[in-house]
Amino acid sequence: MVLGLLKKGDEVLNVTNDFVAIRRKKGEVDIVPIIKEGESWRVDFEKIVTIGYGDNTVTFENENGVQITNF
Repeated sequence: MVLGLLKKGDEVLNVTNDFVAIRRKKGEVDIVPIIKEGESWRVDFEKIVTIGYGDNTVTFENENGVQITNF
């Protein structure tokens, strides 16, 4: 099994049974959920969380592309 999650310059910070934490080249960190279904594993792309630079805000984009920001 190969999880093709990295791009050149990225670094894996941590791996658990539930997620992979990846520091991207830009310095942001992606928490990538991993789901085990029977004998296979998959990435839950809809629930990836990105920890980035900002002013302590949380931004969410819904299925219509509308961004919602909480302070």
